[in-house]
Amino acid sequence: MVVNSDPRDGLDAADRARSGYSPDWHPILSVDEQRPGEWWLTSQYGTPYAIVRLLRVGGEQGYRAVTWAERSEDRALIGYFRSLKAATFWAHRHWLRTLARPGGVNGT
Repeated sequence: MVVNSDPRDGLDAADRARSGYSPDWHPILSVDEQRPGEWWLTSQYGTPYAIVRLLRVGGEQGYRAVTWAERSEDRALIGYFRSLKAATFWAHRHWLRTLARPGGVNGT
């Protein structure tokens, strides 16, 4: 690959990156409601990676997000949230972190 100093190369690359980017996309748009009050977040390959459930405790309503696992006892708590939008956002964020290598840019 040849790298040159033409500034247009950088601008073209940015345009290509933006063409597939949707600023209005949110993880809540791709959840799959398994049953009323339970949403599964799935990867682009259809593999589930998180579960969000509606909870009612003492007259209050909220959402609990956990990692996906076949057995309930193997799931890890992601957090409790007051909105479905926040729960799906943080569940998705948690999953994205599992895809990256931990540490700094040089692996330290």
